[in-house]
Amino acid sequence: MHQRMKRDEGYVVAEMAIVIPAIIGIVAAVLATFSLASVGLGLQDAVHSASRLVARGAPSHDVQGTLASLHPQVAVTVTPSPQGVTVTARRDVEIAGGLFAGLSIPLERTVTVPWELGVSSDVFSQ
Repeated sequence: MHQRMKRDEGYVVAEMAIVIPAIIGIVAAVLATFSLASVGLGLQDAVHSASRLVARGAPSHDVQGTLASLHPQVAVTVTPSPQGVTVTARRDVEIAGGLFAGLSIPLERTVTVPWELGVSSDVFSQ
């Protein structure tokens, strides 16, 4: 009986050698997903706020400058139309905080809001 227990001890080490990297991989994937979701929500909030400011009559270059200072890695496009203003922001998010060099996921958020009363697309040319 004693001899059989010694033979089984190596299986525990082999199982742990397989399980621990799998657990680390799962935890890393979950953390990367939460990070990506957080960046996406922040980008959506910034685009919505910017579109509301432009729709209220703020000059688009001021809004783009403010967004660029708050989110330096974001490319912002403001497009007026007779119905309202569309703001699009795009950002490439590095996977695992740059752990995998050159791999990124592009995030793009677009919001269109109507012009506020008394404001028209003529304000956009300011």
